[in-house]
Amino acid sequence: MNELSSLRAFVKVVEAGSFAEAARQMGTSKSVVTKRVNQLEEHLQLELLQRSTRRLSITDTGSALYERSVRILAELDEAKSAVKSIEWALSGLLRVSCISSFTASYLAQDLCRFQQEHPELKIELQQHDRICDPVQEGYDVSIQPATPHSGIIESVPILPIRRVVVATPKYLSKYGQPAKPEDLSQHRFAHNNHVTPDTAIPFIAGNGVGPVAFEPAVLTNTIWMLEAAVLSSECMALMPIFFVEKQLTSGELVPVLPQHRIQSASLDAWYRRTPFIPMKIRILLNYLKQRYGDFPPWEKRLLESMPELRAILGPLPAGNSG
Repeated sequence: MNELSSLRAFVKVVEAGSFAEAARQMGTSKSVVTKRVNQLEEHLQLELLQRSTRRLSITDTGSALYERSVRILAELDEAKSAVKSIEWALSGLLRVSCISSFTASYLAQDLCRFQQEHPELKIELQQHDRICDPVQEGYDVSIQPATPHSGIIESVPILPIRRVVVATPKYLSKYGQPAKPEDLSQHRFAHNNHVTPDTAIPFIAGNGVGPVAFEPAVLTNTIWMLEAAVLSSECMALMPIFFVEKQLTSGELVPVLPQHRIQSASLDAWYRRTPFIPMKIRILLNYLKQRYGDFPPWEKRLLESMPELRAILGPLPAGNSG
């Protein structure tokens, strides 16, 4: 029995929740994963997992072994990574997931540049319109704007997601231009209720302005539907500035109440909590933070062409939040 392979198989089964999913993530067959876990149990003379036709559960003994195995494997992977990266030559597979809007707008091309800098590194990128758990789903890094539920995951901020309410000129001509934030409650909205369950525009409090509730006419979990609804000229929507930069510059979309800043969200990178973050993850995170930063390039470009947006673009002065 190869104890290391068996430990890796056991850890992956626990995190994936099934032998079949663990096998998929490891790129092998279910029978191979089952055999390795069975061999580990026989070697230890312990039951680590309880199987039934309906569910898979971990025993107390298995839970204790899992916690120790995660640390052991993390330290081993860090040692291997450190040796391989003496000259910063990354190799192996880097699996990344990201929300589809940012993947299409920026991450896809930036990951291609990153791979060109590290040609021995193989990159797999999956996009989605949901929040995922990188450990359970087998990703090294998941870039998304919300907190996964697993307690074995941590995150670092990659960039602020500053947002603006947008509409087409035709919509504003038909339904009127809001004069103040409270007027938005009378307008038609498209809303992503998966990323932001609250149906309210979170204006930063000040001068009597706070969150303004609205009644959505369109609900969706994808930004592509938000875009379609807004471009139909029958809805407004709260949209990330990185996604609507070109439409704002061209005049296809118009910022609504641009003198009022809206609370920004954060696009974070989520990964397994471990004492030793693998070198490929550390270098990727540094690359992304340097590329975007707290004043991302799309905001700088937009401010150059539309200086009237200075109230909502860029970091707030010290002492403010947003």
